[in-house]
Formats: sequence, structure tokens, C-alpha cells
Amino acid sequence: MSVPCPECKKALELDQTSSRFYCATDWCAALGMETPVWRALETSGLAAPNPAGLPRPLHRGLPVPWVAPRAADEVWWRALDARRLADAQNHWLCQGCGFALDEEAWVMATPEGQVLQAALHETCKDMALESCPHLSSDATRATPHLITRNQLFTDGRPVAHAAPSDPDFLHQWELEMTEQHA
Repeated sequence: MSVPCPECKKALELDQTSSRFYCATDWCAALGMETPVWRALETSGLAAPNPAGLPRPLHRGLPVPWVAPRAADEVWWRALDARRLADAQNHWLCQGCGFALDEEAWVMATPEGQVLQAALHETCKDMALESCPHLSSDATRATPHLITRNQLFTDGRPVAHAAPSDPDFLHQWELEMTEQHA
């Protein structure tokens, strides 16, 4: 898939480690400037619909989370849509399906209490655990926790007292450290 640079219209390069596109045309004003995948797809008109709801659309047999950017024939699993993640964090939406969460919801958290992105419905948590190799790897050692929004912190403050997340500055949620999560 070729995503054009908004300045010079040449194909953008994809940095696999950062999951961001950048222009490599030496005479272009956008040379070296990184753009998140979701923003590049939106700007170029190549973004495919990824509506909220269940069942989730499938790509090569795997359910595509609501926060995953996608084009007609490709999904960027690791390059999550920061705009949708900000909506999920700010409005207590499920990152799996995009629908509103109940008072209690599931998060996947590392042993240190860092939450992986946003909250999930139980069905969406189960789907993620079955489908996502990142969650099942030893690298994250993430485990599910049933919590309320009041048990989430960012920068040492309750999420309810923090500024809203923004696509260019997403909060890193942390669990309230109690004996249950320690």
C-alpha cells in the first residue's frame, strides 16, 4: 500500500519500529517529518471504515479492534488510532468495540500497574486475550483487572482530575496500587 506525502505526493516510508510514516524525498518540505499511521491514512483518504460495535470486522481471521487503523487491505495492529484512544479514555469507551462501558470495566495491566491503552468490556477483553499476541507474550506480562474509572491514575492524579487525553498527548493510565493489584 502506498500512502502519499501531503506535500510532494511521493510515497511515504513506514518506520516499522515507531509505526509512523515519514517522507524520504530529499527536496520535500516534509522531509523526515513523522506522521502517525491513522493520521496519514485519514489525510490521504485511504482509511477504511472501522465502525463501533460487535461483531468486529475480521482481517485474516482476526478481529480488528475499534482503535486499530485500517485501510482496505491492511490493518496496523501496533499503530493504534490515537484519536480513538483519546475518545476511549475521555468518554469511558471500550477500545475493543467502541461502545460505552459500564461503571466497572476490564483493563490489561502490567505487574507495575501500567494499563495497556484503555478499558474493555468483558467480551472484548476475552477477544483480545484470544487474538492479540502482544497480550499473551512474556514481554508485557499483562493481566486483566476489573476496575472502576475511580481506580485509574495518570501522573499520580486520579484520571477524573486530569486534563483530557489528546491524540497528540495520550495519558498513561496506572492502576491504584492496593494489595489487590500489588
